[in-house]
Amino acid sequence: MKYSVALILLFVIGCASAIYSSKEEKLYVEKCGGCHRLYARTEFSKEHWLKEFDEMTKRAKLEEMEKRMLWNYIFEEPAAKPGLNN
Repeated sequence: MKYSVALILLFVIGCASAIYSSKEEKLYVEKCGGCHRLYARTEFSKEHWLKEFDEMTKRAKLEEMEKRMLWNYIFEEPAAKPGLNN
């Protein structure tokens, strides 16, 4: 029985850490998804993301390192598709 519980816990922990493809994605889900639905990075143009970025990172009270991580997630991995207007 003890071994079964230990195996289940290991499985759950292993699965939980595999949900996110990067630390940046995890930050996006945890910080941004707490206030509104999560948007696909390609859902908006780069220009739209830029307009929202400063305001949203202030509201989320992100540290400078977290801002850089979120910036990298939105704009670098892969970059938002230009030309989508929302």
